[in-house]
Amino acid sequence: MGATTSGKRGEARRAASSNSHIQREVFGVILIALSLLMLLSLLSFVPGEATVVASGDPVAHPPRNLIGSFGALLAGGFFYAIGGAAYLCPLLLGRWGIRCFSQVPMSLELRTAGSSLASVVFFSAFLHLEANGIPTMTSGIIAQGIAGGVVGGTIAEGLRTVFAGTGAHIVIIAGFLVSLLLSAPLSLGEAVRRIPQSWATVREGAVALIPERSIEVEKTVSNRRVRGKSARSATLSDEDESVAGRDQESEVISGLPAPIIQPFRVVHSSRDVEDTDLEVVVPARESEDYRLPDPEMLSDPSGPLDRMSDEELKAQSEVLSRALRSFGVDGTVTEVRPGPVVTMYEFEPAPGTKVARIVNLADDLALALKAISLRIVAPLPGKSVVGIEVPNRSRETVSLREVIMSDAFRRARSRLTMALGKDIFGAPVTADLKTMPHLLVAGATGAGKSVSLNTMLLSILFSAKPSEVKLLLIDPKMLELSVYEGIPALLAPVVTDMKQAGNALNWAVGEMERRYKLMSKMGVRNLAGYNKKIADAAVDGELRGGDVSVHLGWRMEL
Repeated sequence: MGATTSGKRGEARRAASSNSHIQREVFGVILIALSLLMLLSLLSFVPGEATVVASGDPVAHPPRNLIGSFGALLAGGFFYAIGGAAYLCPLLLGRWGIRCFSQVPMSLELRTAGSSLASVVFFSAFLHLEANGIPTMTSGIIAQGIAGGVVGGTIAEGLRTVFAGTGAHIVIIAGFLVSLLLSAPLSLGEAVRRIPQSWATVREGAVALIPERSIEVEKTVSNRRVRGKSARSATLSDEDESVAGRDQESEVISGLPAPIIQPFRVVHSSRDVEDTDLEVVVPARESEDYRLPDPEMLSDPSGPLDRMSDEELKAQSEVLSRALRSFGVDGTVTEVRPGPVVTMYEFEPAPGTKVARIVNLADDLALALKAISLRIVAPLPGKSVVGIEVPNRSRETVSLREVIMSDAFRRARSRLTMALGKDIFGAPVTADLKTMPHLLVAGATGAGKSVSLNTMLLSILFSAKPSEVKLLLIDPKMLELSVYEGIPALLAPVVTDMKQAGNALNWAVGEMERRYKLMSKMGVRNLAGYNKKIADAAVDGELRGGDVSVHLGWRMEL
């Protein structure tokens, strides 16, 4: 019985809540409609029309107000009461109507409505103080010198009697701000703090409206200037010189080195085609005597450290087989693969043995082999065996020189190839950063994050010239990347100030967006396809689109 009563009460509360919500929405629609009617009435107000409508025949003298007689009377009444502040009323009504569709409590809505009404009254008083006695105000009753209407004039004159003109201004402005803060969810302090950000947004928007300077094409030039014949002659124009000067003067980060820029004007064979903006991002020219670092300067790889002999590996295999048999798992070790850090034992279980039984014995096998831990790969891909990785007694130190001088690294075509180390079998491991959307390095303290990061950077520096790869390094700790300060491949000095880091990252975002636009214009999906298309067009003489400004270097401006 009690449960039934409780359920009925819950249904009644939900029904009441639903009805209340519907009532709020209906009220909101009515308020929005009234705000639109009032706005149109005020905008189409004709001075003196309200008096004619009130005393005359609206059929014989139809009002010119967009809302008819009702609009003429409504606008005339509001202008008479509060003057120019009447224009705030439809805005506040519309805002109140929209808020009725939210879940704001009604008590808060009433407080907001009262504060909004007070702000209108104070604003009308302010208009009266500013425009009282000026006979050239725009319309109707305002032209009679009471821009704030009867209400605003009464309040303003009363305050002027008590506080004089200056004091009345202070009181009215303070009252307007207080009522505005109570009626709107805003903070003056937050508004002041956002002024610099708003100014930056406006400035960026203004810069974005400036049309692109010219059709820019950046392509690799090997130690010689672009020379052409009559149809491909390249001459340096005064306009390009001024543009290049502005490029070098603009700085995104304080202390950014000036980019290497070689602007030219290239005239290609004329064809009946539509002009197309092209812009190519390719490396700048470095000095002729620049050479890549020699891997020989790296430390020699240390020799094998106490590697296990074949006899020891065979004995360890027998120990592993006996340990598995003691746990009821029959089989044989078919192959042993010693590596620099771990040794892989390939164990072939007897037919009918479940792999899960072997996986669950990892801790027991580590105890039997006197190992700190071991890893079981069950099964090995492409084989009918289970891989058991056991740590070596002594770990080898993997040398960067050994990996960089390996065939896997030397044969890599990408300039962003990174040497990562060796796999468990001792084979060099490399990766192409170009194929990775993102690269995150994570790990516990002492796991080798700094070593891996420096290895990746050095791999790029050993295979790419400064004209081929540029680095933008941000080092909040001021310890990890300071050793790279001053190298030619740096796009900017190593950033350690977080305020400057924001500027650097903003430049990077702008550069990414610029490249996306260029690839979109060329109809390609990646930089490799873009560079190939431009290189082929340059060789075949098919670059079209009028004058093309060849921009060699890295654009530093946003």
